Order: sequence, then C-alpha cells, then structure tokens
Amino acid sequence: MREALRQNRNVVIVGLIGLGIFALLPLFGLSGFAYRTLTSMFLLIVTAQGWNLIGGYTGYAAFGNVAFFGLGAYATGILMYRHGWSFLPTILVGGLVAAGYAALIGLPVLRLRGHYFAIATLGVAEATREIVAWWTPVTDGAAGISLPFLKPITLAQNFFYYLALGMVIFGAFLTWFIIRRKLGYSWIAIRADEDAAKMLGINTTVSKVIAYALTAFLVGIAGSVYAYYNSFIAPEEVFKIDRTLQAILAVVLGGAGTIAGPIAGGVLFQLVSTFLIFSKPFGIDLGQFHVTIMGIFIVLVIIFTPRGVIDLVTRSAREARRVHADQAGGRRSTWTFLKDGARATRLILAQNRQQFKI
Repeated sequence: MREALRQNRNVVIVGLIGLGIFALLPLFGLSGFAYRTLTSMFLLIVTAQGWNLIGGYTGYAAFGNVAFFGLGAYATGILMYRHGWSFLPTILVGGLVAAGYAALIGLPVLRLRGHYFAIATLGVAEATREIVAWWTPVTDGAAGISLPFLKPITLAQNFFYYLALGMVIFGAFLTWFIIRRKLGYSWIAIRADEDAAKMLGINTTVSKVIAYALTAFLVGIAGSVYAYYNSFIAPEEVFKIDRTLQAILAVVLGGAGTIAGPIAGGVLFQLVSTFLIFSKPFGIDLGQFHVTIMGIFIVLVIIFTPRGVIDLVTRSAREARRVHADQAGGRRSTWTFLKDGARATRLILAQNRQQFKI
C-alpha cells in the first residue's frame, strides 16, 4: 500500500513538472512548426486517452474511434459554417454528438468480443464516413467544409496550444476520477473476466456502453478542435483510420490501463515520428522509411516492455530503491541510485525479452 502511494505521488510530481514545462514553453518563443507539432501531439494524446478508457480499462480493442473524431469535427464545421455559431460551444456539442452516437451503436456492437468487436467498429467507421460523404446538402460531401482562420496568427497559435493542453489535463482528470469509482472498478473487472463480473452482479452492458460513450466524448472534442485548427475538413481527411491506429500505438507505447500511459506514449510517438520525418542524419532522408522504422520501433517496445514505458520506469525505480536501501543503510549518493536504476532497467528488459521468447 505504501509503495502504491509512493508511486502515485511520484507520478503526480512528474506530471506537474511536465505540465509546468509545457505551459511555460510558449513564453520562450516557439516557431510555427513547434506550435503545430506540439498542438497536434496534445490532440493525439486526448484521442489516446479516449481509446484508453475502452481499450485499456475494459479490454475492448476498438479500431473505429476515428468515426467519433470525424463526427466531432463535422459538428463544429456544420455549426460554424451553416449556423454561425462561435467556436467554443461547438466543442461540447461535438463531444456530445460523438458520445450519443457511440451509445447508440454500442448497444449492439458491444455484445461482440475480441476480433469480432474490432472488425465491427472498423465497419461502423467506414459506414459513417460514407454517410457523411453522401449527405452533401449538409456536409458538402467530398468537397469538404472550409472554416475561417483565427487571426492574428500569434493569437491563434497560443489559443489552440493552451486549449489542447487543457484538454489533455481534462482527459487525465476524467480518467483519474472514474477509475477510483465503482464504474472504474467494473471496467477493470470486465477486462479481467467479463463472465465473472456478470456473476458478481455487475451490469456489464451498461458499464461498457458508458465507457464507449466517454471514449467517444474525448475523441469527439479532439475532432472539434482539429476542425477549427485545421480550417478545413473533408471525409477523407477526418475519417482516416491512421488517427485510430496512432492513438492505439500511443497507448501501447506508454502503457494501457494507466493514467500516464497515453500521455507518455503520445509524447514518445510524436517525438520519434517527427524525428524520422524531418531529420536527415548523414544525409539520409529517414522520411521515406518512416513507416518501416516506426513499425520496428514499436515491435521492439512491445518485446522489451510489453506493459509500456510507464511500467518500465516504475519497476526500475522500485528495484533501484530496494537495492539503494539494502546497501550502506540506504545512505548512498544520487549518482549511485541512478546507476542502480539503470542496472535494474537492463535486468527488467532482459527478463521481458526472455519471456517473449518463451
């Protein structure tokens, strides 16, 4: 219990430090490229936080969450373009539209399990894209919807940056709040053994539908912000399956079923992806090998740390503290503690690799 409390405290401290760094970054002057990269990263994290609720906590791997992203984007686009709404209220509407849609389709789809559920969600996403593209009188079809740019550019950059950062904080708080309630415990029970959860009296259908709706809400508000931030939406743009895959990869990299996992995974994914696309070490354009290298990187992460980097860091720190306390009465230098942590990390990676072989 004491160890768990220490880990939670450390996660909070690291989270607050990270929040402070990101909040202060614009004060030191960021380029337009940096603004766009970081804002896109925050939106990816929010999308990953949404997927983590249904995929990480209930164990239902949904591959069609891009439908909610697109619906949120189109809710904002239609309300601003056709009805003259201001932007901020459309974010809430976009989230609610996506959540309502998820609850509606969730009732039949969530009766499926495993790869049947995953395939069904893919089908729903594709059907949703086709409907939006076909409904030309409302959505303008394949031509898309153009929205006005927010001016001046400096105001727009800071506005979207801090708005997206605030959404990350909201997503983390929402996850933290729910998993400490009865609803969160029901999700974890479903992930462990859904049939046993039913025998314990848990209404698994209601719990899963709520998880799916909350997932859709987070993904939907990310889509709403993207619509105005990008100033243009079209079915082929906002319903790309890549958005769901990136969110899933971010959760896998960071650690599924954790609060910090989607955040750490989103940051790591964006950093590695951006480096591969734009860097040219020794004159080699890595951008053309971006997908291949990213795939290899993710496979290596899964082999060496299948529970994500958050689990690796916490286990390494725990082992380092144990070794640190066993030697010299716990009175050792910080540098020695860090070396113990590095040694523990190597040991854990080796154990994970051996388990993967088995």
